[in-house]
This record gives sequence, structure tokens and C-alpha cells, in this order.
Amino acid sequence: MSNLKSLLFYLALACLFTPFLFQATTYFPFITLKTTVFRLIVEIMLIVWLIRLSLSQQPTCQLTPLIKNVLIYGLVIFISALLGANFWWSFFSSNERMEGIFGVWHFILFFLILATTFDWSELKKLLKYQVYISLAYSVVAILAYAGLGPVKAQFTSNRLAGYTGNPSYFAAYMIFNAFLGLYFYFEQYLFDHKLYNHWLLVFCGESLLIFLSGTRGGMLGYLAALLVVFLGILILAKQKEYHNLRKSILLISLALIIGIVSVFALKDTPLVKNNFALERFTSISLKDPTAMGRLISFKIAWQSFRQKPLLGWGPENYEMAYLRNFDKRILDYLPEDLYFDRVHNKPMEVLATTGLFGFLSYMSIFVLAFYILWKNYKHYPAALLPNLALSGMLLGYFTQNIFLFDIHETYLMFFLTLAYLVSLEKQETTKSLVQVAPIKVLGGISLIILLPCIGFSCIFWIIKPYRLSRNIFYTNYYLALGKGKEALAVLQKNIKDPEPLAGDIVAGFSKGHQSARSLSPEDDKILINEIVQFINRLPPDKLWFYQAKVAAIDLQSIAGQWQPELLVKAQRGAEELVKASPYLPDSHLLLAKTYTLNNKFDEALKAAQRGLELNPRSASAHYILFVAYGNQGKIAEADKHLVSAAKLHYPFNKVDVILRAVNLLVAEKDYKTIAELYLSAINLEPNNVQLYISLAATYGKLQDKEKAIFYAKKALEINPALPNLKQAVDDF
Repeated sequence: MSNLKSLLFYLALACLFTPFLFQATTYFPFITLKTTVFRLIVEIMLIVWLIRLSLSQQPTCQLTPLIKNVLIYGLVIFISALLGANFWWSFFSSNERMEGIFGVWHFILFFLILATTFDWSELKKLLKYQVYISLAYSVVAILAYAGLGPVKAQFTSNRLAGYTGNPSYFAAYMIFNAFLGLYFYFEQYLFDHKLYNHWLLVFCGESLLIFLSGTRGGMLGYLAALLVVFLGILILAKQKEYHNLRKSILLISLALIIGIVSVFALKDTPLVKNNFALERFTSISLKDPTAMGRLISFKIAWQSFRQKPLLGWGPENYEMAYLRNFDKRILDYLPEDLYFDRVHNKPMEVLATTGLFGFLSYMSIFVLAFYILWKNYKHYPAALLPNLALSGMLLGYFTQNIFLFDIHETYLMFFLTLAYLVSLEKQETTKSLVQVAPIKVLGGISLIILLPCIGFSCIFWIIKPYRLSRNIFYTNYYLALGKGKEALAVLQKNIKDPEPLAGDIVAGFSKGHQSARSLSPEDDKILINEIVQFINRLPPDKLWFYQAKVAAIDLQSIAGQWQPELLVKAQRGAEELVKASPYLPDSHLLLAKTYTLNNKFDEALKAAQRGLELNPRSASAHYILFVAYGNQGKIAEADKHLVSAAKLHYPFNKVDVILRAVNLLVAEKDYKTIAELYLSAINLEPNNVQLYISLAATYGKLQDKEKAIFYAKKALEINPALPNLKQAVDDF
């Protein structure tokens, strides 16, 4: 029995290392591997836990109120999915998020196993290991930001993010660990009453990283957590032994207030503007475009909740609710980033996707967690300071989640913390504990029933999605290299047995095809027809969006190569999208593209013009209008929209179209846009000497002598034998 318990402890410890996992050869390298490994470990833990239960000499098992609350939440989200818009999407989620009911229940099982296996001292030991792990993680994140290791700064938008892949995720993870460091600082302070111990360095160091990440939601969450801790100490810690600590808190509070006021007073000075963290901090405002866009998303979530108030649209189905309730005002703030698959507000997302029952069960977890800490303090007044640190941590996490959503790292920390709170709960009372059937019988029966299910889950719901993700990556890899046959072979492996990631296979191919530059027309046609045939075998639930999108890829190279019946289906899919989301510009643009492919240019013009009305800065709308007017012989109108598309940075994929845009822009002397166009053309035809010569001349017009000379010399490197080229370059 003790060996099984030790094994569970080390498996739990292994779970805490999963945030380090990163694999570049998966579709989402910062997510896929860590989630896959975590789920495998948890399922192994489940087997060991059931074996331990079946061998246990204890007559009963006890469920505390917090355990019951978490299990009720898990049950409610499952019922919500059953009655929601798309059960399987709710169950598995996408490769980008890897959440869903399947993912959440693995964290619930992780929590349940910890909470029913380990006591207070053992779970505190696990928390302490977690802080040490976070220190190593912080070092790795700093090294990655400096360009060392497999994760480069450019992978994370040149911001501090570590192996989370996103600065916001990194800040959320650090909030948990910084305040765990503060928890252990307070424990040590209670022992020796010294204001300094090494845990303070952990807290201060990880606090600094939250601000260096430049994540405004994380900064606000951290400050909210700090406010709770400071107010709690000033109001409740009135005993003589806290005198020095209270004085220090007052001085720190005063310094923080002066510092914050000073930074905001100097926000327009170079001192603040040239410091990324300070600039981001002082840009916190409800008038910020990102903030306004998210406020509109919150309103869409509220509207979605009102449509399905009891159990919502189902977990992971906010994307569908968002499309159906799209608010065109978001275009005023985020015209280039208007697509939300998450509310970016966890409580509102829970409300919209799981309804009132899900929201109440979710919020009750936090209410009960704070109640446990308060009650523990009332029974053990000496626990005030550590409990304040945990209270601040939970509030900080909840606050930053008002601007974000949960990811692997935050789920891991949240459920680890809840397991520890259960151990505090058990210290307080046994009155409300539920007596469950004899453990030996329960464990044995569960093991017999669940063992085949666990095996099935590991093979088909964990390992298989991982392999599908790898294949999506390699399909895109071969597409980028122009190796059509190899891409087709990998794609066919995926579409042969696509579940549970059929949507990701389609979306992944769509993204990969956009970067394919040197596919032969024959390979291109085969690949496109293969994916479209696959789409048309899928249920038309969530995928009608992708059905239209993929059918419209690459107008210039694919038009005329399609099977008529597939074009008709693509058009119908786009028409359904317009009906479902009439204010979403992309829906009209996709419809316009399918009309163009079907040679319905009058309809294409109307659809594209509607898309342009909704989003006047849409480069795609201008490009579709260019194609449609050109096919009608209206050259002047076509050229006008081609110029607009170029100025809005449309990703052209034909050199002749780029050169046509260049000729039109010469009259306007817009050499900056011309230079961008030539760079795009060079990306398509890297051995075209004339493009380098023209680009060098363009930089000459821009008075950029260094770049002009660089590209002139580049032309000579590509073809030094070209007659008179060397003399021309030297003269230039």
C-alpha cells in the first residue's frame, strides 16, 4: 500500500513537470505534447489509485464538500455538452485548446486522486516541489527569451513567455507560483519572525516576471492578489508579533502607490514609452481597442446565455454562439483580429456555454475555497498569513481570468491548489463528510469496469490525436517545401481515420496551403480535391465554415479546376454561413469567393461589397472585387481595388499580379508599398534577378542606400554571368 502511495506521489510530481514539454513537430507545439503526456500520466494514476482502493483496509471513503462541488461541476458540464450544440466538439475540443470535457475531467481526476490519497503534509510537500519547479521554469523562460534553447523569442512575439508559448499564459502561471512562494515565506516568518527569508526572493523574482511579460490582465490579477494580502494583514494581523511586518507592509504600500501614480504621470515620456513593461502597464484602459473588442465579446456571451440560459450552448461551443450573435461593432476596434473562439472572460464563457447551472457550480468552487481558508483561520489563528497568501493567489487567478481563459498550466495549478484545500477542509470537520461504499469493493469493481475503458481512452483519445497532430504538422511541412506527393501521403493517413480532430485536419490544411509556394499544378489539384472530398463526407455541423473556406483557397491557381458538384456544395456552405452570421465580414467574403469560382461574378461583387461595407479595411474584399471586376472586363474598377488590396498588405501569390499592382502604384509614387510588393514577389520567385534589381531601385527612391546596395549585390550573386549586370551594379 505504501509503495502504491509513493508511486502516486511521484506520478503527481511528474505531472507538475509537464509545462516544460514542447515539440516543434506538432500542430500546436506548445500544447499538444504537454497535454498528451499529462493525460497519459493521469490515466496511469487512475489505475494505480483503483488498485490501491481495492487493496485498502479502510471500511469507507470520505467525500468533503469541496470534492463534491468539483464533481458536481464536472457532471453539469457533461450534461450541458449532451444537450448543447455539438457534443463531440464539447467532448474533445480542438488541437489548439485541447480542453473540452475530456481534458477537464482529467484535471478533476488528478484533483480527486490527490485529495483522497494524500494528507496535509504530503500535499504541502508537493506544493513546495511545485515552487522549485517554477523557479527552474522561470530560468528556462528567461533563457528562451535570450534566444537559448529550442523555444526562441520570435516564437512568442518577442515577449517573455517560456514554454507556455504565450505571455498571458506565462503570467497566469507565475501568479500561482509567486503566491505559493509568499505562502512559504509566511510559514517561515511564523517560525522565526524574521522579515527576510529565501522564500521572499522567490516571491519577488516571480512577481517581477509577471510584469516583464507585459500582460495587462496578469498585472491586474497580481495587484488584486497583493491588495487582498496587504489589507488582510493590516486589518486582521494586530498581534504584537506582527508589528514589524505591518510596518513593512505600510511602507511597501506607500512606495507602490507613489510608484504607480508616478508611472502613470510620466506615461507620455520616453522613460515609460521606451520601457515595454511600463508602457503596457500604463496602457491599461477600457478605451484600448483590445479591451473594447473583449467587452463586445462579453456582450455577445451574455446574449448567447440569454438564448440558452439553463445549460448553455455546451462547452467549447462559444465559437458557434459568437458567429450567430456576431456584433459588427467589434470591427471598429479589431478589424484584423475579430474572430473569437473564447470569450476571453472565463466566468462569462462558463455562463454562455454551460448556462446558469454550470456558472453556479463553477462559482461555488471559489466560494467554498475562500470559506475553507476563512474557517481554517478561525480555528487556527496562526494560519492567518499563509491563508491570506492562498486567498490572494485564488483572487489573482480569478481576476486575470476575467481577461483570459484556462489553459493547461492554470488548470494544473488550480486543481493542485484545490487538492491542498481539501486537506485543510479535512482538518476542520467531519460533520458534512459523505460515507461512500466499502473502498475494497468499490475499488475492485471500478477497476474491472474501467480498465478496458482506460485502455481504449489511451489508444484512441490520447495517442491517436497526438499522431493526428503530428501528421497535420508534416502535411504542412511538405506543403511548404512544395513536395505535393509527400504531403498527400500524410494527409491521406489523417483523413482515413480523422476523428476526433476532423476540424483540425481541415483547418490545418487550409493554413498550410496558404504557405505552399512551389506545388506543381497537378499536385495542387489532387490535394485540393482530396481535402474537399473529405470535407463533403463530414457532418455539416461546425465544419460548414471550413467547407467554404477551403473551397475558396487560391483563386488564381485553382479556378476552373474544380468538380462542378463540389463547387456547388462549397457555395451552399458559404450561404449557410451568411445566414448563420450575417454581420461577420468573412462569411460574405467566403461566399464571394465561391461565387467567383462558380463564375457568378455579379453575385460575387454584391457579396464582396457587403463584406467591404462591414470591414472597410479588408484586403481580401478588395482582392475579390479586383478578380470579379477583371472577369467582367471592367479594368479600371479592377485596378482600383488591386491598388487598395496592395496598400492593405494582401498576401498575393502570383508575381504577374504583384507587378501589375507595382505599375499602378508607380504613378502614385508609393515606393514603400512597392518595396513590400517586390519583397513578396521575391519570396515567390527567389531566383528572379530582375525583381532584386527593381527592389534595389525602389530603395534608392526611398533614400535607403544600405538596402539598395544590398539588393543590387544580391542580384549579382544570383546570376553573375548576366551580360552587363556587374557593370550596372557597380555604377548603381
